[in-house]
Amino acid sequence: MLLAINIQNSTITLGCFDEAAKLHAVAHIATESRHTADQYACQIESVLRLRGFVPAEMHGAVLCSVVPMLSAVIQEAVEMLCCCEAVNVSSGVKTGLSIQTDNPRALGSDLVCVAVEAAALGRLPALVVDMNTATTFTALNARGVLAGSIIAPGIQIGLDALHEKAAQLPSISLNRKTVRLLGKNTVDAMASGVLHGAASMVDGMIAKCRQQLGDNLTVYLTGTEAPMAAAYMQEKVQRMDDMVLYGLYRIWTKNRK
Repeated sequence: MLLAINIQNSTITLGCFDEAAKLHAVAHIATESRHTADQYACQIESVLRLRGFVPAEMHGAVLCSVVPMLSAVIQEAVEMLCCCEAVNVSSGVKTGLSIQTDNPRALGSDLVCVAVEAAALGRLPALVVDMNTATTFTALNARGVLAGSIIAPGIQIGLDALHEKAAQLPSISLNRKTVRLLGKNTVDAMASGVLHGAASMVDGMIAKCRQQLGDNLTVYLTGTEAPMAAAYMQEKVQRMDDMVLYGLYRIWTKNRK
């Protein structure tokens, strides 16, 4: 089994791949910047064992991170548990991806991973919308070249900002089945503004990217916050859960010794 880890600002996602590239046992733990390698090792081992996997039996590990201070910490934790060297998606790692940005080395490793997966799927041009703490848009042109990206605030960031910056607005949860457009109270109005607003922003960005990349644009939607917005979007998208993990698997296969 291969252990793949996606380190985001709010959540760390773990997944196990078998030899047939099938993803098993997706789990999430909270991102805690002050935790040590030993603490993360304990957490990772616990969630893997809970799902029937023994870390010491992993034959490989690969990770990407948008939290630089945690990259080495979690890499140490993984290597401690799995007794193998972990591939950290950073400068110098083989991806097979052509990147046309001002500074390719500064591109987020999560964007690289989703772009690698989108390029491998072959439906180009493509746009990957990854909704997490930030909502990112990663664009590949018809030749599979990463042509650029967009970074916008995520759903939870918008909700937190309303509560923190507006004195009369409460802290609310978005854990509800449906949210009507026109709220009849403050809580419903906030939920509508955040969810319908995020969905409309994504729809609008997709439309703008289609104008630049072509009418045959394939759009993938992924990320932990994607389910909250998907129901309110009008654009046709292909949902693909854990796209970063699949990209990590492909990068690991390119770099395995």
